[in-house]
Amino acid sequence: MRLDGGAFENFQLLGFVGPLSLIALLAILGKRFTKTRQIPPPSREDLETILELSPAAICVTEKTSLRCVYANRAACDLLGHRFGEHSQIDVEAVIVEDCSAQLLRLDALTSGDIARSTLKVRHKNGNILTVDVSVRTIDDGKFVWSFADITEQKNTEETLRNEVRFADDLIRSLPGIFYLADKDGRFLRWNANFEEMSGYSAGELKRAHPLDFVPEDDKHAFVGDNIIEMFTSGRSLAESYFLTKDRQRIPFFFTSTKAKLGQSDCLLGVGLDITSRKTAEEQIYYLAHYDALTSLPNRILFNDRISRTLSFASRYGQQFAVLFVDLDCFKEINDTHGHNVGDLVLQQAALRISQSLRESDTVARIGGDEFLVLLPGISGAEEACIVAEKILSAVARPIEVNGSEIAVCSSIGIAIFPIHGTDNHSLVKAADEAMYYAKRTGKNRYHLKRETAPLSDSTKKLYRHY
Repeated sequence: MRLDGGAFENFQLLGFVGPLSLIALLAILGKRFTKTRQIPPPSREDLETILELSPAAICVTEKTSLRCVYANRAACDLLGHRFGEHSQIDVEAVIVEDCSAQLLRLDALTSGDIARSTLKVRHKNGNILTVDVSVRTIDDGKFVWSFADITEQKNTEETLRNEVRFADDLIRSLPGIFYLADKDGRFLRWNANFEEMSGYSAGELKRAHPLDFVPEDDKHAFVGDNIIEMFTSGRSLAESYFLTKDRQRIPFFFTSTKAKLGQSDCLLGVGLDITSRKTAEEQIYYLAHYDALTSLPNRILFNDRISRTLSFASRYGQQFAVLFVDLDCFKEINDTHGHNVGDLVLQQAALRISQSLRESDTVARIGGDEFLVLLPGISGAEEACIVAEKILSAVARPIEVNGSEIAVCSSIGIAIFPIHGTDNHSLVKAADEAMYYAKRTGKNRYHLKRETAPLSDSTKKLYRHY
């Protein structure tokens, strides 16, 4: 109301604009000083100019119809009309959601206050915009509508939501474990696989530290070199056991990356269970280094161990022995009883030779019925001869196969480092020659290599049949 009691029908419209409420306040203050200063009130033309130039999109509809009786320039631009075409704008038709305009108008009418909602509106060219809509009544029963275009904002929010959903889907789809930890080691995020693999609940993981899942014997390497690498290059790779709540040790391959969360440094980690790969590697190694029939080391592994023993013995001035063990008359066992029985005899002989040795010794099957024995750290030839006697006695015990006893014996040649050789080849060759001498002089015995002329190749071939 004016100070003189008259109605100022455009005042509520002016206050509703929001940013223009300051102008309305100035108008009121102007009225208070009209008697003393005689400042004239804003004219209708002034108010219309203000509304026309307002950046807020404003429409006015009648109390019974939702067709516009006024729309400012911003509203016409928003909806795709030229200024002055307000009569072509029907708010109910413009708002995409059915009955939403009527419901908003009813809410404003019953509450006597501003009713608000976020709705979709249709541009004249058919494009759909997302707008914040506000509506209220004014004194003569008309409704004032305000539209704020938030399409870009909503699109940005939707893009962010899609990115978050994509990240969530990506994390859920990872075949291994995922975690994000801050610089103090507090877990900020992890996937379901982490909980399932570790056995810890979400509440327990919030109180856990990444190193709680690394065994003590892996922590030094995991924390040392790999953490340094991560902070220098931003990324590190490591293999370590993953320690579960029930103390199981699962081999894992970890990738750690330094990341930023806001302004804070974080550690982003991904781990893959490599149990299958480790099992396959062990199987490949076993097939490459062990005899399939007897499960003894093969020639490749024996050569590796004798090379290590040579290096150690040379450095510390120690002796070691190489024994060449060959079963006597094994061909006759195969011919008489068949290869299946022959295989059982080889397995029993391998077992008995192994049981005659120390844990530090090595016995290898190098082919057929031939075995090599490595005795590191012996005091002299006498100790090697004692071991050879034990092997002879063990192998000579009858072997029971399918209710029958099979007699088997062996011949053994002995070579001592550094007396009979200073490298792999010369030591094995010396032991081989000593073994042939034992066969030639009666079998079922051992022979320590002496300075005698080596056997010819033809003689070796002859005795290899026994």
